[in-house]
Amino acid sequence: MVTVTQIRHYPLFAGLDDAELARLAPLLLKRVFAQGAYIYYPGNPGLNSYLVESGMVRLFFTDTAGEEYLLNLIKPLELFGYPLLEDNQLRVSGAAAYQPSTVLSIGRAEFFEMMDISPQFLRNVYLDLSINARKLLLQTRTLATLSLNGRLSTMILRLASEGEQLEHVIELPCSQEMLAGWVGASRGRVNRALAQLQQMGLIALDGQKMALLDFAGLERMAQEQTAEEP
Repeated sequence: MVTVTQIRHYPLFAGLDDAELARLAPLLLKRVFAQGAYIYYPGNPGLNSYLVESGMVRLFFTDTAGEEYLLNLIKPLELFGYPLLEDNQLRVSGAAAYQPSTVLSIGRAEFFEMMDISPQFLRNVYLDLSINARKLLLQTRTLATLSLNGRLSTMILRLASEGEQLEHVIELPCSQEMLAGWVGASRGRVNRALAQLQQMGLIALDGQKMALLDFAGLERMAQEQTAEEP
């Protein structure tokens, strides 16, 4: 059974009083997924919402051939898979455990009930939606306006700034194949672009570890590298 103590530190529940947390805790179901296990697929009904307790969850799109493309990686304490408003609405993206993961799920009816009775919960939901909408717009702008080197530099800076402090050495959270899908390029092109960034003295790669050697250079690359001509 999920307890108030276990959920108090989630941003989605920030500012909720003890009575609201006590009402929420029994509504949450803890589920464990092995690495690679699917939580839901594109085309599934949006009946639940999820919070990552541990591990990492991969959000993805699929093309008409069923090939998967990385959309985002969801870390502990983060929310994914908002419940959909209408019964006939289906999910556009899917979710799978990128690492062995434990998630908390809450049903659609219970989620909307909490929005009705708790103004603070409603504000938290709006804040999370606003943050994710902004990330999506920035990602769309990056894909539309930047060259591959610019897209990679933007992604690297984003990964380095996800903590409280700017990191000089980061662990790439996914394979180069997934990374290629994330920045909208083939794996071969991404490998060549990473080699170029190393030759320019901007980064150094050692397996999954990446050292950021020139933050200012990466920022210039992210701002100045416009999209290639078709």
